[in-house]
Amino acid sequence: MSTVKKMSNQIFSRLISNKLFPQLTWLRFFGFEFWMVGFTPFFIGYVVGAKELFGFDLFYGFIIIAFLTSSTFILNHIYDLELDKKNPRKEFSLLVRDTITVKQAWLLFWFFQITCILLSFRFNNNFLLCIIGLTIISFVYNTPPFRFKTIPGLDLISNGISLGFLIPLSAWSINQPILEFPRLYLFATFCYLMALYCPTMAVDVEFDKKFGIQTFATKFGASNTMKLSWIFTILGVFTLLYSGIYEIFPWNYKLLIWTGWLLILEIIVHYIYLPIYSQPSYHTVAKGSIILAKLEALATFFFFIIFLDLYPIG
Repeated sequence: MSTVKKMSNQIFSRLISNKLFPQLTWLRFFGFEFWMVGFTPFFIGYVVGAKELFGFDLFYGFIIIAFLTSSTFILNHIYDLELDKKNPRKEFSLLVRDTITVKQAWLLFWFFQITCILLSFRFNNNFLLCIIGLTIISFVYNTPPFRFKTIPGLDLISNGISLGFLIPLSAWSINQPILEFPRLYLFATFCYLMALYCPTMAVDVEFDKKFGIQTFATKFGASNTMKLSWIFTILGVFTLLYSGIYEIFPWNYKLLIWTGWLLILEIIVHYIYLPIYSQPSYHTVAKGSIILAKLEALATFFFFIIFLDLYPIG
């Protein structure tokens, strides 16, 4: 058993240290690991709004979100180039490796960005407005003179609005009036995504301090940032539990009974794998986030199965 665990840890370490798939540097430069980060809230918003698990609109929308994510990451690589050259975790960047020039990176950015906007015209104006809103946040987050990513508090809020608000709202708007989106459910989504984002800030505290980069974590400390992640997790769980107890759409008592235990388990898993008492290592955050994301995916899967009556219970 210990041998299996040791092999598992070795494989995981190779995965996060860029040694297992060096040929995938192009995809990493495009931020493909984070396509799923954007797709998850989009998937939730789509299923709750369309009341179907699959559909062409879902696949089409995922392409738009993937392109938008890639344009954002390329923009980040361009403006963080000098810092990335000093950061060992950014060795995969095509700009750092001199595989492409800054001019070529700009061409890639505009390709993804313009294509994303053009594809959005297939849906309604509300969807397009959400995508434009996401584009604006991407610019003010990464580019001077705004650089929200370097302003404590705004770095956190920017990611929360993007992942926890505009992305699920855009998916919902494909099939439903935008103003009828279940607000408590949206708030819970926001909390969960913030709970996962906070540890990524805590990891880079020492590097950011060394080079004078201002973030929420550098101002308030890695430990407090991890505590905030813990608070967001608890808020997300109890928001959904409240919705289930009082049968607020899209939750009801039946859903609560069959999936509520996973929500409680999520708090325990967060405490064990994403400790709140110190500055975590990159390995700890990566592993803890993956475990927590798997648990959230399982809870979401059970929710959808029951919500769509794919497996009637009771």
